[in-house]
Amino acid sequence: MDIRAEVNRALDYTKQKEFKKAEKIYLEILKVDSQNAVVLSFLGLLYMNVGHFGKSKKCLLKADSIKSNPATTEGLGLVNYFLNRYKDAEGYFEKIIDNSKSFDVYDKYTHCLLKSKQFSKAYKYSEKFYQLYPLAKESACRLANSCIHIGKFEDAYRYSLNLTTRFPKYAEGWQTLGLVYEIYFHDEEESNKCFQKVLRLGNKFSGYYNLSVNSYKIGNYKKSLYYINKLKKADPDSTTADFTLAIIYMKQCKYKKGLKYYSKYIHESYKKDPDDDLNRLKNIWDGKTYKDETLLVYADQGVGDNIMFSRYMPFLEKKFKQIKVLLYEPLFDLFKYAFRDYKKIKFYKKGGKFPQYDKSAILSCLAAYLKMDYGNIPFSDKYFDVEQKYIDKYSKIITTDKKLKVGICWEAGAAGLREQLNRTLNVSMFEPFLNIKSVQFYSLQVNPAMDNYKDYPQIIDLGKDFKDYSDTAGAIRNLDLVVTVDTSVAHLAGALGVKTFMLLPYCTDWRWFDDKVKTPWYNSVKLFKQTDPKDWDSIIEKVTEELKNEQA
Repeated sequence: MDIRAEVNRALDYTKQKEFKKAEKIYLEILKVDSQNAVVLSFLGLLYMNVGHFGKSKKCLLKADSIKSNPATTEGLGLVNYFLNRYKDAEGYFEKIIDNSKSFDVYDKYTHCLLKSKQFSKAYKYSEKFYQLYPLAKESACRLANSCIHIGKFEDAYRYSLNLTTRFPKYAEGWQTLGLVYEIYFHDEEESNKCFQKVLRLGNKFSGYYNLSVNSYKIGNYKKSLYYINKLKKADPDSTTADFTLAIIYMKQCKYKKGLKYYSKYIHESYKKDPDDDLNRLKNIWDGKTYKDETLLVYADQGVGDNIMFSRYMPFLEKKFKQIKVLLYEPLFDLFKYAFRDYKKIKFYKKGGKFPQYDKSAILSCLAAYLKMDYGNIPFSDKYFDVEQKYIDKYSKIITTDKKLKVGICWEAGAAGLREQLNRTLNVSMFEPFLNIKSVQFYSLQVNPAMDNYKDYPQIIDLGKDFKDYSDTAGAIRNLDLVVTVDTSVAHLAGALGVKTFMLLPYCTDWRWFDDKVKTPWYNSVKLFKQTDPKDWDSIIEKVTEELKNEQA
């Protein structure tokens, strides 16, 4: 058999889209030479082109194990992307990106980077993508989105406006422009027009979802429900619709409906991500009592959620013989100490093998399992503490006796772009109260994206030395007060029972229930909520006056 001639014949068939004939030739060659990496790679790429991604991956992996080459690596990146295995795809693209000029590689790689929140890197490669393909709508759109994520809003506006002018029928361009109007300009009218355009161009999911969020942000829950129900009809299996329904109902204190949709969203959405550890959970708990069995609780969502929902863990002791909780490592020591009196509760770090268990549950859904609605939230005074050694550690650093000792946080981390930018402030906005001479300020911020806090010598940076949340808790316990945006530090300070001023945007997260001053989650937390989405100055002014009236 002349293998080279046969391969060329198969390639000709592929060009003519006679894929079955090409496949037959490759399979015949592999009967003779099963370790031919080139043929395996070509067959894998053929399978990928016809949508047989499982077969494609199998062939490409075997080819790569025999002899790796850029074409095979690119194929593995693409097939993993199509299988929604974005982490794996990103790893393969990483190996070839700097020597590649492939449109598909840049398009998929930059998308992977945005999904994994590597925003600076996404911006770098989106710029290169745009330089390589300046006339492509996809490269312009990716660059505009990257600009939004790193705060280059004027550039994002310029790119997205140009994009919609050049490609008026490209729905994703209108969505990007709508986000700029919403997030940067706080112009709901213009963003609404953009999202309506997305809808008219046929993208029902994006159109209805963004219109729902837009209505939600201005407090029009009736219209928000209208749009999200439209989305639900267009896509009955949409977990995004379930989540949005959950937050709309819970924001209005309609707890039972909200918890129903929230629980459904959590349990269904992770199944769509094959890389998610939650896919490994078996025998989901039905809320009943199993006194001879062990429950595995998986801590999902972010750190703030873990702290907030952990208050429900003690109620599990009457239901099970033992409770095993899988946690993020930075929370491990803190939780282990805080719940030391609950002998049935044991903690394990995420990342290894799951411990043995009979039933499993998701931490953020404990209230739903336990049928405890949010109308009677337990442990709102205090349910956390930290080992004395951490308190002592920071008592040696936080030693200002005559001044009010205040911790500050200005940046928030969040799962979604809207939430993160909605909750984040520039530290320069704190300047009116940073100049109060009777107050000593301490930064609790870890790895802030913006480093202009270094321009304020009156801020002592504690966060740079934090190794985990026990350090953060130890520092907070030495403070008189914490001033923070809506982030994990707010939850930790509230759980510790430390006086806290939390700065909330006009459109708050559902858990604050549109409350203006108090929250049922934490009695020690006072809310300072925007009444106008464009006005933070009046909020900062109120906080400044309150701090002036505080006594050390």
